[in-house]
Amino acid sequence: MRIGAPPAPLPRPDHLAQALSQAAGRLGHRPAVTVLHADSREEQGFASLAQWAAKGAHLLQLDLLLEPGDAVALVGPPGWLPVAVAQACWWVGVAVTDGPASVAVVHESYQPPDTDDVLWFGDAVDGSPVGEPPGEPWAVAVQSFPDQPPMPRATWDALALVTSERTWTHADLLDEALAWGDRGGLGIDIPGQVPLERWLAAAGVRPLLTGRPTVLLRGATRDAAEADAVARWLA
Repeated sequence: MRIGAPPAPLPRPDHLAQALSQAAGRLGHRPAVTVLHADSREEQGFASLAQWAAKGAHLLQLDLLLEPGDAVALVGPPGWLPVAVAQACWWVGVAVTDGPASVAVVHESYQPPDTDDVLWFGDAVDGSPVGEPPGEPWAVAVQSFPDQPPMPRATWDALALVTSERTWTHADLLDEALAWGDRGGLGIDIPGQVPLERWLAAAGVRPLLTGRPTVLLRGATRDAAEADAVARWLA
C-alpha cells in the first residue's frame, strides 16, 4: 500500500539532530530509506532510523567515549545502516570522515583503515570477516542501548563531515540536502562511485527535510524503482 504525500516541510532545522527528531516525530514509520535488491526490498522508516541512531549515539558516547570534535571513519557503500551510523555521530556532535579516525565502521567487503576500534556493517552478524582484525558488528554492539537518545550535542556550526576535499558543518549538509529539492524520491545507483558527502546528504539528510525517501539500488535495475516515484538519480 502506497503512502500519501508527506506533510509540508517544517522550517529549516538548526542542526542535524533537530532534523532527525522532527522527522521521526512527524513522519513516524513512513519510509526514509528504501533498498531494492534483485528479488526483495527493505525499508527503514523515520522512527526506526531514529531508534537506531539513538542506540548508536549511546554507544559512541558511553562505550567508545567520543566527544564533540572527534570523528568516525565510515567505509563502505550507501545503505540504511551507515545512514543510521552517521545520524548517531551527528547527534552527539561527532563528525563522519573518509579519512583517519580513532573509530571506523566498515562494510565487510572493504579494507578497514589503520585505527584503534573497528565495527562492521553489512551482512556480517556474528563478528568481523574472516582474516580481518577483531571487531563487533555495529548492529550487535548497539542492541543493549536505549531507543531514546541522549541529550543532543550537535550545533549548526559543528563539523558533520570531513573529506579530502573539504569540511562540512551541519549547516553545510543541510544546505546540500535542500539543494536536491523535494519532488519525488531520489535514487542512488550503488555500483557508481558516489562521493561520501553527496550520498550522505541525499540519503541521510534530505529525507529528514522533505519527508521523501531515498532509494538505493543493490542488484535491482532503475526500472524496478519506478513504483517508488524516483524523480532524480544521483550522478
